[in-house]
Amino acid sequence: MTAREEPAYTVEQTQIIRKRQAARARVMGVALVGLCILFFLITIVKVGGAN
Repeated sequence: MTAREEPAYTVEQTQIIRKRQAARARVMGVALVGLCILFFLITIVKVGGAN
C-alpha cells in the first residue's frame, strides 16, 4: 500500500475555486440569455419587416 497523499487543495482554496466557478457560470448564463434575446429580437424584426 502507498502512503496517504495530502489533498491537493485546502478547504479555503476549494471554497475560493467553487465561488469562481459559480461566478463564471452566472456570467455565461447571462450571456446565453442575452444572445437568445438578441436572436429573438432579430427574428421578430426580420419577420415583421417582410409584411
